Amino acid sequence: MSDTKNFITGLYGCSCHPFTTWGECDAFHKQKLTTGQKVKQRHTGKEGEVFKISEHKGFVTVKYGDLKSDLHQEHVANLIKL
Repeated sequence: MSDTKNFITGLYGCSCHPFTTWGECDAFHKQKLTTGQKVKQRHTGKEGEVFKISEHKGFVTVKYGDLKSDLHQEHVANLIKL
């Protein structure tokens, strides 16, 4: 029989980087980020800074580098404050 470990990912997470508890999941989904704040993407480990707060609740644009292609929309639950 296989291991049936439950993965807590929330709405925008991934099973390879699950949250340890539902409380932690809820806290990351509700976290408030500000423009210029340094963050790390939970899945890729890339570090960047919040470039823009989206009109869509829970989403921000993160600048990971100097190119226009380095701007990525992310959900706050996938970002760790640095």
